[in-house]
Amino acid sequence: GLAGALMPSTLRHFILLGMFCCASAGAASPVSRAPALKAAEGAAAPKLSVSSVGSADGAKDAPGLRGGGGPAALEAKIELACENLLGEAPMWHDVEQRLYWLDINGKKLWSYAPGTSEARSWDLPEVAGSFAFREGGGFLMGFVSGLSWFDPETGAVDKVCGYEEGLNTRPNDGKCDREGNFVIGSYNNNHRQDQQNIAGLWRLSAGDLGLTEILDYRFRCSNTIAFDGEGSAMYFCDTPTKKIYKFDYAPDAPLSNKRLFAEMAAEDAGGPDGATVDSEGGVWVAQAGNWRVVRYRASDGEVDYEVKLPFNNPTSCSIGGEDMDTLFITTARHRLSEQERKEQPGAGQLWSLKLPNGIKGLPEPRLKA
Repeated sequence: GLAGALMPSTLRHFILLGMFCCASAGAASPVSRAPALKAAEGAAAPKLSVSSVGSADGAKDAPGLRGGGGPAALEAKIELACENLLGEAPMWHDVEQRLYWLDINGKKLWSYAPGTSEARSWDLPEVAGSFAFREGGGFLMGFVSGLSWFDPETGAVDKVCGYEEGLNTRPNDGKCDREGNFVIGSYNNNHRQDQQNIAGLWRLSAGDLGLTEILDYRFRCSNTIAFDGEGSAMYFCDTPTKKIYKFDYAPDAPLSNKRLFAEMAAEDAGGPDGATVDSEGGVWVAQAGNWRVVRYRASDGEVDYEVKLPFNNPTSCSIGGEDMDTLFITTARHRLSEQERKEQPGAGQLWSLKLPNGIKGLPEPRLKA
């Protein structure tokens, strides 16, 4: 599994988190055990900060690359104690003013209204790797069996199309483009062992619900799917390569003009996972296995903000909140041993931070089908 070596600076994190865990362990259980379609009680976690640098409102005396130094350090806190196994695919619904995300291995869809204790989870009939908001209500789910409409209130599932049938893959990262089509990439279920490039990148057309492959090569594990504000560029990564590429994007054509946007260092643990683009064009990326979330500057792909975390596996991020200035971070603990879970109690929870310097999020497009 993904692994990261403990850094000395994280020891203080674990001490603080140990204190938090003792105080709040009783608060997490009602949320994670909340039955489907029931409002969870006691879901909101105490606003405990565990980062050793920065402040919740932005960077602490760190000019970052804007001033010629290193990345500016930002601080995150636990927003919700939800005990996810593999939290993923967070997206902010600007109409409902709620965050939605998946617990992939827990087979649940989650929803949370920031600033309240109201959180909900719905059981899913099978594993889903990603989803899209549907214009007019409901969801398109990237289930293992294929892409399907899903109504969480009734549990009704209506299959739209199959997905990579005959291959040992499943849907993984996915986002709607600015025109309301759904772009989704795959995950080779055995990629850690066979290292085979068998997964594809696809687009579901909002017009005729046709599924078309849009990348001219296969890969192992799709991630960092995100679009710039104009919708004319798309970011994509095959996670094991540690390389994020930027492509020209058109809603009726394959991806083109591939160029390297950013690359993690060879000595870094893990790889790029989920991503989102902000109002300045900055690309926020969760580095799974590497204990941090970073923001790559749009102009040159340099890291100008960094969120160091006291657990190894942040999985994805989304910007939302009343003022569209809160970064939400999903996390995972499914690959941690029992001892590692004790050392990383923040793993599996929903985290958040306020963005600095007027940075905002962009509205999440809905599938226009």
